[in-house]
Amino acid sequence: MAVAIHGLRRTLAFYKPNDKRWLDLSTRKQAFDDVIFFGEKIYAVEEGGQLYEFDTKTKSGPVGGIHEVKPPSDAAVGLYQLKYLVGCANGSLLMLVRHFTIRESRTYKFDIYELKKNAKEWSRLDSLKNYIVMIGFNSSVQILPASIQTKGNQIYFTDNLLNLQSWDYAEHQDIGIFDLDDGSYQRVLSDVKFMCPPVWCYSSSLL
Repeated sequence: MAVAIHGLRRTLAFYKPNDKRWLDLSTRKQAFDDVIFFGEKIYAVEEGGQLYEFDTKTKSGPVGGIHEVKPPSDAAVGLYQLKYLVGCANGSLLMLVRHFTIRESRTYKFDIYELKKNAKEWSRLDSLKNYIVMIGFNSSVQILPASIQTKGNQIYFTDNLLNLQSWDYAEHQDIGIFDLDDGSYQRVLSDVKFMCPPVWCYSSSLL
């Protein structure tokens, strides 16, 4: 199965083998920031922080819509924020809110929220503890730092705020590692001039 965010309006589409066409999952004029498969369901988050849930086990295609859980009351909304979803090994969902500087469109801060299994509201987190999270254009993941020989409590990010970037992407790419212990970050691959944003590649054995 596959699910994608597409078009200028950033709507959802779903596909499974033998279907003749993609199925539109959008129920109103949402602009989605991220979508993932997790626990035999599809979860998506729109720019306002509202969570959506779709069951993938039905024969007619995914069934669902707006999740009963409301967006975090203090979650930032705007042109210079992006939201990501991450499925965790303990069954929880994480929502990361990525903040960009207005002038240079560079990442400078993250807010993290957790929705525990069967919980009715998001809770704010200050730490990822022993885990790291990798976010970007492809599905975001949570892995243990020993898998890639680094420390925990970090966020690895690639660039996907293209609508605010110059046409010359190679000169304005935003790729780096954010350390939640002290709020610092370091740019990586700055000497590599990508023509389009890279995505993370990893073995399923790391997850």
